[in-house]
Amino acid sequence: MSGNERSSPASARKREATCNAILDATSQLIAEKGVDGFTMSEVATRGHVNRALIYHYYHDRDNLIFETIRHIVNRYDEMRAPQDEDELEQYTRLHIEHPEIARFFFHLMLTGKPLPRLNRRLMSAIRDVEALKAANAPDSTFDPTFAIITGWLVQLAWGCAREEIARLLGLSVDEADRRFIANVRRSSDLVRRPLLPGSQSSG
Repeated sequence: MSGNERSSPASARKREATCNAILDATSQLIAEKGVDGFTMSEVATRGHVNRALIYHYYHDRDNLIFETIRHIVNRYDEMRAPQDEDELEQYTRLHIEHPEIARFFFHLMLTGKPLPRLNRRLMSAIRDVEALKAANAPDSTFDPTFAIITGWLVQLAWGCAREEIARLLGLSVDEADRRFIANVRRSSDLVRRPLLPGSQSSG
């Protein structure tokens, strides 16, 4: 095969489709079995790809896991919230629909491995609240960075524990999700309210 053939649009599309199949299969397996619970052979079977191609594109298991999480988070970063769903709800549902993200981050935390970069939406939320504080309550003791990080960790935990918590509370998972999202929104409003224009609170 010539260099021109290898770099043709059709070849590039085939490579992208293969990589997406591998990453989607890995995502599903992490959600089902955890970061340490799947094999490369299972990824090949689930993704309907040759096992050698996984090593060709991703070299080793650790890199495949890292790229899988980046694939999910980057895809979410590019999404726009539908008209009937605000961005906060969309962000929360990301963790509900992709518990593999939480499994991945908690695995790194528990094993003392370094975390990848924080995603663009999380950093954007921190910057937005910092700007709100600077403009309206610069003397406040409120910490925008850790307010956002705290909310993010809560959402990660919910993605892992929602089914068991719903069972313990005697709720359907859908009802538990609805109530969790409502309280995430309420907490976000409480965090921002003292920083809004006209607020009398400074701490």
